[in-house]
Amino acid sequence: MPGIPAFVLKKLYVKGSLKNTGDGFALSIRNTLAPGTIIGFAPLQVDGQSYPLEKVSLQVGEASLPVSEISPATPYQFPLNATATIRVAGETLAPGEHQILITVKSQEVGELTISVRDTL
Repeated sequence: MPGIPAFVLKKLYVKGSLKNTGDGFALSIRNTLAPGTIIGFAPLQVDGQSYPLEKVSLQVGEASLPVSEISPATPYQFPLNATATIRVAGETLAPGEHQILITVKSQEVGELTISVRDTL
């Protein structure tokens, strides 16, 4: 299965989307490649710290889904040009630049790791 180059994956991240929220922090990804099927997530990492899947949710529009519920048996359809907000509950980040690592498992191309820097 061919991989997707890192520079292409970086374009999935919505630059400037990293922010603290009332109950944690959030960031966004936008599917600019092709319709896809998400079948899982690895723990989100920020500055080398992993955040357990139980604290992470995926929000598209008004609908929110815990990422721990996304699996091959209960996949999430990620349409082309859709923007999804990844929310982490109970944690906030300090102001400044952060290294972010998002690992998504897709049915179509396998594991995708998006590695970016963003400033809060």
